[in-house]
Amino acid sequence: MKKIFFILILLVASILTQSCEDYLEREPQDFLSEESYFTRPSDLELFVNKFYSSFDVNQQYGQNSRYATDRNSDDLIGPFEEINLLEGYKLVPSSAGNGLDDWNFSNIRETNYFIETIDKRIATDALDAEDALVNQYRGENYFFRAWFYFNKLQAFGDFPIVTEVLPDDLETLVLASEREPRNEVARFILKDLDQSIELLQDGGSKNRISKSAAQLLASRVALHEGTWLKYHQGTARVPGGPDWPGTTQHPDFSFPLGSIASEVDFFLEKAMEYADNVAGKHSLYDNYREMFISQDLESVDGVLFYKSYGIENVLGHGATHYLQRTGGGIGFTRSLVESYLMENGLPIYAAGSEYEGDATLEEVVANRDNRLKASVLAEGDTRIENPDGSITFFDYPALSTGSGWQSVTSGYQLEKWMSTDPAQAASPTAGTTQTPIFRIAEAYLNYIEASYEREGALNGKVITYWKSLRERAGVDTEIQRTISNTNLNNERDLAVYSAGMRVDATLYNIRRERRNEFIAEGMRLMDMYRWRAFDTMENYVVEGFNLWEQYDDQYGSEIEQGENVSYSPENGGSTYLQPFRIRNSNRAYDGYSFPEAHYLNPLPLDQFILTNSADSDGVLYQNPGWSNRSAIPAEY
Repeated sequence: MKKIFFILILLVASILTQSCEDYLEREPQDFLSEESYFTRPSDLELFVNKFYSSFDVNQQYGQNSRYATDRNSDDLIGPFEEINLLEGYKLVPSSAGNGLDDWNFSNIRETNYFIETIDKRIATDALDAEDALVNQYRGENYFFRAWFYFNKLQAFGDFPIVTEVLPDDLETLVLASEREPRNEVARFILKDLDQSIELLQDGGSKNRISKSAAQLLASRVALHEGTWLKYHQGTARVPGGPDWPGTTQHPDFSFPLGSIASEVDFFLEKAMEYADNVAGKHSLYDNYREMFISQDLESVDGVLFYKSYGIENVLGHGATHYLQRTGGGIGFTRSLVESYLMENGLPIYAAGSEYEGDATLEEVVANRDNRLKASVLAEGDTRIENPDGSITFFDYPALSTGSGWQSVTSGYQLEKWMSTDPAQAASPTAGTTQTPIFRIAEAYLNYIEASYEREGALNGKVITYWKSLRERAGVDTEIQRTISNTNLNNERDLAVYSAGMRVDATLYNIRRERRNEFIAEGMRLMDMYRWRAFDTMENYVVEGFNLWEQYDDQYGSEIEQGENVSYSPENGGSTYLQPFRIRNSNRAYDGYSFPEAHYLNPLPLDQFILTNSADSDGVLYQNPGWSNRSAIPAEY
């Protein structure tokens, strides 16, 4: 039976692939309609298993791996400039892609089919509604529908809410294309997650979604929407805002609680509730570095959900293969590295901080937050523990030995995610260290941020959670001392700002904590977008380590002064490596300048044709600043 079902799934996948050009992904009405299927928990499990591939995890190639994702932000420097941070290069797509943040409905449609079918099976007693496994997979399916919708919310804001398998009828499909206000989409996501939380349990394998994982995602969704509404209010990116393009479709729009301020509070309170339900039940794992090179996360309380490798048909990953041998084509930015506190809780610039400077990497990490020490390679760090018992130590960044995804981009090379076991580096698929996907630390940080955003003060529970994070990081737990010694004029972090205005020192330090905890885990862009922290990114030159004060002597003639200031400090350039200024033909040579329209993705052009929405009276509307008629860059 399982073999037959698997073959049918493959046939269905083929049908879905062929139908991707249709808006709302038209669904055959007889899709897996045979009554013999979905009658056992194992059938349900097989169906939802495919959704697990939607998470960012470490993979065979570095550019597709979790550890490299933050190159799309101000935290990492990749081998090539990022067009989402540049004016004039990101274009309106001609057609929809198949990614999580593309305008497509294939995964949503499949989760809807599952819900409809399982409800029918339960109604006819073909499935037992009290069966724990049945409810586990039902809960997972609701989780994944929420997960897919959350990715659409982040990408597009307003989005159609589709909860049923639609008939292959033109009028029905066009009407279902109508975008709902983003706050209503967020409320819908939380409703799905509530369903998931009710059905799921804790205590099972951490390779599957649990009740706590669903609660953690709910806190992330609620915090995201609450802060997005707060910091983007007064723009066309928020329902009811000036020039909001959804006004034509929703002329009578109003927030459910009467005002945007009340809506913000609703989401922040939800974020606190969900996060506290998780944080109150779990402790942080005391070894930060070990979480990212472990082959046994099942027993680690600090991890709720992770990806395993090297089992059955699951290939290994290439994280250590690239990071141990080369720089992996990525490196941390100067801005990120300088944001870390000293062990005594002071910023590096504060009097008495004991900061040793950055002439060498060893000095950079001395007396610093343990998370920095565990994440950045410095002189004397173990790089490879050889089979003969000898050790290969890191000495200095090999800037001239590779290019592209084999290169050292910033000089601040990743130690996080890199095992010292040479067997893990044998090939791009040799890695079997597990990838944590949902961690307890996020629940702590979500509660801290949501609480302060909601209440404007640090309550006792916030202090408890925050001190736990700092204690694990080896940083003094006197939080007020850090806040009092924070000078926002000396911070390079763009998250000092929201909507072009400075936040207070307390909120900035909450954001600092989040940045430092989630280094190279793919969280930064989401945070910067919801905080509206890129408004001040104009001619922003990204920098790496301090190359020209001392390190240039290590390279001799391998690195010569180039045609620009990056390699010519004597001619007015920085002593810090500026990777995108090595050639003046680079699109980011003059720095990144972020267009506000990029906070949301454009809808693809074919959707306006398919739904007859090229004119203003159509069912679809384009996101602010983007065209609905031609594949061109954003207007602002």
